[in-house]
Amino acid sequence: MDVEAIRKKIGIRLKELRSAKGLRQEDLDRWGFSSRYYGQLERGLANPTVETLARLCEIFDVTLSDLFLFIDTDKDVSIEREQVAIKLAELLKDNCKTKIKKLRVFLDDIL
Repeated sequence: MDVEAIRKKIGIRLKELRSAKGLRQEDLDRWGFSSRYYGQLERGLANPTVETLARLCEIFDVTLSDLFLFIDTDKDVSIEREQVAIKLAELLKDNCKTKIKKLRVFLDDIL
């Protein structure tokens, strides 16, 4: 796996974690991250330091290994899978009972 691909996957994972917390990129200002820099992290354009990753883990209440869940030695996790996870996190964050019920019916049907 090349470095650019890792940065992109970290970015997708950060977006997923941020969305799950119900935060906007601008909300990370209160932890010292400019929305511009954080946006670059999510798009895989910036190379985060270990210190930055540790701070983000604290903000999102995950371990460093949780941040790197996308790394799998047997298979490559697709971008589509991560995008589905982001959408699910956004849906659950909205707490719309009707949408959640429809999702549950859909998941029951396909699983």
